[in-house]
Amino acid sequence: MNSRYNEEVQKLFEFWCEIRPATAGEKASGYIISSFPEKFKDPEIITKIPDFAYPCNFTNDSLQLYSFVLTSSDSKWRFGFCRHDPRSGTAMVLITYLPWHDTFIRFMNVLGELKKSDGDEFQPFLSEAYNRGVPEPGASLKLFYNSGTNNFMFQRPSQFQLPSIPENHNLNLYYNFVDARNMISVFAAMLAERRIVFTSHRFDRLSSCVQAANAFLYPMVWQHIFIPILPMKMREILCAPMPFLIGVPEAVLKTMTRDELGEVVVLNCDNKTFDSPFDDVKSMPQELVSQLKKQLSNPSEHIGDRVSKIFLGILVQLIGGYRDAIKFTQGDKITWDRDTFIDSRAPSLRPFLRNMMELQIFQQFIEERLDMLNTGLGFSDEFELETLRHSEKTGRKGMHYKGFLKNVKDKQNKSNDTTPNLINLEANTSFELEDFDPLNKNAKPMPPPKTALVASSSQSLNRVPLPGLANPMYPYYTPQRQMPLKKPQNRTNDDDVELLRKYGLDQFSLVDDCNMGASGSSQSNGSMRNSSDRNNWTVFD
Repeated sequence: MNSRYNEEVQKLFEFWCEIRPATAGEKASGYIISSFPEKFKDPEIITKIPDFAYPCNFTNDSLQLYSFVLTSSDSKWRFGFCRHDPRSGTAMVLITYLPWHDTFIRFMNVLGELKKSDGDEFQPFLSEAYNRGVPEPGASLKLFYNSGTNNFMFQRPSQFQLPSIPENHNLNLYYNFVDARNMISVFAAMLAERRIVFTSHRFDRLSSCVQAANAFLYPMVWQHIFIPILPMKMREILCAPMPFLIGVPEAVLKTMTRDELGEVVVLNCDNKTFDSPFDDVKSMPQELVSQLKKQLSNPSEHIGDRVSKIFLGILVQLIGGYRDAIKFTQGDKITWDRDTFIDSRAPSLRPFLRNMMELQIFQQFIEERLDMLNTGLGFSDEFELETLRHSEKTGRKGMHYKGFLKNVKDKQNKSNDTTPNLINLEANTSFELEDFDPLNKNAKPMPPPKTALVASSSQSLNRVPLPGLANPMYPYYTPQRQMPLKKPQNRTNDDDVELLRKYGLDQFSLVDDCNMGASGSSQSNGSMRNSSDRNNWTVFD
């Protein structure tokens, strides 16, 4: 549940179009010459797309594929993926609410090649992708093309998954074009909510570096102006006095003077230079800075999600103890006390954390976690797992959750009948609420359930049925002892599984096969396409 991401996505993408560049004398940046679906009529999006497809003058001599972000009126992010192929002379753009960068970058390449090689099959293939819906958590969607000889897999990202090298496109480019020292400097500037500019002469390098830097803020999310690619027509935004994180093409940045920019942090991704009027790295706790430098100094260890975990580990040490400041009274709303949080932290971290608590990125993080707890949804992600791992390593076991868990149960009992009770205690059971405590390694094994929980019909929860007793802190996972023996598709490594087991969480797997949905069963392969979809196109002369 994140304020910037739409949680009720029904389609893999919202809009696709092909754009030609403007010629001399034309006022627009470009013009849409073909689009899908015909019913998409959002004028704000349609008018902005050409500016992001052709943000400034550039040499189109090699394939470029990059992403950009459009912010809607409700502050939700729409992600645009743009593909420039010098052989076609046009740009292809896809708009989606899903931040699945690697998946859509691969999908755009398939679309580009298919459109060039088999124009007759391109339209029905795109139509099928549009109409099939979004895979459930842990599930995937396979689409066939080239008369069924090839397929494309939409794999929904796992909840326990961080950007990895070399699999993650954005992180790969960021790691290759930004050195460790500058990564730390950018990270520190983001934790100070500065006005931050990335620049490069290549759109793909620029947008990927901005997106990857933003990902290092996880579990927090940048709450201010966020523009991975800034068109020339929007350059006035660089004069805005509020925090921003913006990717500025080199040609656009050259049109701005230093006085116009003011106090701005600038990272040049081409020559690997970092310029800032502030010393944000010095303001960070120095033991954490030393830890970053040491862990980032050995490139041979950086394969996989190691780099992502290095930055996540710093945030775990800074804010992972937020639960120690959770306050709850029977029947009242769960709250969070900032003074308790500061007092629970190490003295060396307190000055930095006092400043950090004033940041919007931190305030939004706390608000969203409290909202999930107060609505009874609970949550589980790599941040929470890493926090458990750090607590185990340092011997800090965290707070006691008996009253907290009872509070969550009471809130579930007061909700409407369609919402599943996340804690189901039978009258004759012998275990206590402590047995649900995720930090209680002595929790008693749960007996097999007499009845299965019924999944909520609410689309906004986007959940699958939860058989048996479910830990309220991990609602998307079910203990392995309560499920038929089955190998999980998205497993953490053995150490992580052992850690979860030690704290009474046992082994958890995504319930990924029980609710593929009617759309998956009604369309079993790529040959079943609706011929009427061919008429759902707009072509401009």
